[in-house]
Amino acid sequence: MRSRAHALASDAFVEEAARQELAASKSAVAAVVAGYFAAAGARSGVLLAPLTLLVAGVGAGGRAFDGRLRQPGLGAKRPRGLLPGQGAPRAVRLALPTTVAALSVALIYDRVRTVTSLARVGASAAREAGAPARAALLERVAQVGPGAFAEARFVQPLLHVAGAAEGGLLAQGDFQPPADVSADAAVERARADVTLQAPWARDVASESLGVGHAVCAADARGVFAALCYREITDGIELSELELTAALAAVPVRRGERRVRPGERLPVPAPASIVCDAALTPIEVRVRREPKARRTLSIARSVGRWLEANAR
Repeated sequence: MRSRAHALASDAFVEEAARQELAASKSAVAAVVAGYFAAAGARSGVLLAPLTLLVAGVGAGGRAFDGRLRQPGLGAKRPRGLLPGQGAPRAVRLALPTTVAALSVALIYDRVRTVTSLARVGASAAREAGAPARAALLERVAQVGPGAFAEARFVQPLLHVAGAAEGGLLAQGDFQPPADVSADAAVERARADVTLQAPWARDVASESLGVGHAVCAADARGVFAALCYREITDGIELSELELTAALAAVPVRRGERRVRPGERLPVPAPASIVCDAALTPIEVRVRREPKARRTLSIARSVGRWLEANAR
């Protein structure tokens, strides 16, 4: 008899972390968050990249938690803008996500683990990867949660490379944890089934945002969770933090409409949770990339959880 709980990921290292947490806490949400933090600790391009977490439970509908990148410049004066045809410096392209704030809210809904306990999975992975600065930041997240990203030890290195003095758009307001990181899942009905997705699931990114990854889980309570995240492979290196930041912000140009500071920047979220007519989840599907042929899938049939299928 297979276990009624299961976790899968596109990365074996992440999958192992998710399975260990699932065995310990019995929570699908905690499992995928633990897997994410393992990746964020092990690799420099994950913690400052965008993510989406989709969750559904028996009779509860679905929620999407928004860790997308946001346009920088909150609370700052509007810059003069680039002239037509003028190239944009890399500093003006740096954008920050709201990953830890989104995960923190998701875990409050789940009420099993907190982001402060799971961030230590990332701190441990960073130490094993030989990245003490990244480990220290994740350990601080384990102590104070999203507030770690408003502290000087994090803020100053980013302002140094992408603040106004460097020709960038980053401002102090960009480092405050946002409140609007949770939304009802979008619902699509087809015959007897209902499919839940993030409202921004079909976003098309205007820039390459590295490599797509995914981790999904289902637990014995009937909760399904799918987390899609990116790994930035070409961004701004922050040596003081041992992190890589994404280049996705839209430069301000004279004579063109400005993307409002704080506005979400598009990124695909190729995950869905299939439910029956009573909104009981029966399968979670998640792909590394929107058009990938291989799909991670956990489904329930006759009281069992089926293993992953390549689709």
